[in-house]
Amino acid sequence: MAAAVAASSVCLWGSMAKRKGAVRQRRAGLRVQATSWDPEGLFKAAPQQGLIERKMFQKQVQGDKEFARKMEEFAAQQALELQKKREARQPPEKIEDLVEFFLDTEAPEMEFEVARCRPQLTPEFFAYLDRRIGLERFSNMPDEERLAELETLRDYLKEAVEAVEKAAQTLAGPQERLKKLLEAKDKKAMLLEMAAANEIDRPLIDLLDQNIEGATAAKQEQAAEFMRKVKQAALRYLVK
Repeated sequence: MAAAVAASSVCLWGSMAKRKGAVRQRRAGLRVQATSWDPEGLFKAAPQQGLIERKMFQKQVQGDKEFARKMEEFAAQQALELQKKREARQPPEKIEDLVEFFLDTEAPEMEFEVARCRPQLTPEFFAYLDRRIGLERFSNMPDEERLAELETLRDYLKEAVEAVEKAAQTLAGPQERLKKLLEAKDKKAMLLEMAAANEIDRPLIDLLDQNIEGATAAKQEQAAEFMRKVKQAALRYLVK
């Protein structure tokens, strides 16, 4: 009896072991084929790697463009206001009045006024200024402060005239090159030609900036945008 029970137990255990083995084999044969199947939409996808960084970068770029645009508009507005002040301040024609005009001009505007009044700063003008200085120096009661002002003005104007003449010679080249570029039918080909000749330099870029500011101040947005595109293209070939 016990032997029968034992034999029966062995057979039962063997049968169960076989079934467990078969189950294990079936389980071992199972392979996960896909993890993205979600018909009910219960599982939300994790953020893609770098997505947040890209969005933050795009937002920063947009913010930088907006900031640059506002700064450009502010600079254009400042330039327009300065231009109005300069137009309202007309230099006199008489030499003696022109001397007083320079003495009353604020320091930041002296360079502009020298450039504007360059045709009037003749040898006759400086001869008159020398006479004024001599009369003040050898008068019975010389005004030392006035004498110092006149001497400082003379020295400054002589140096400024030389600087203006050098600047005019320097600007003549960029103006001719910019004209050549803007009048070219194929501007890309012209840029390549100018780059090969080392004609794209900082003075040319500065001249483009001046034209952009002028067009923006005059509300000529189409012209300003065109100049910006030309500048961006020229910057690729800028001679450092």
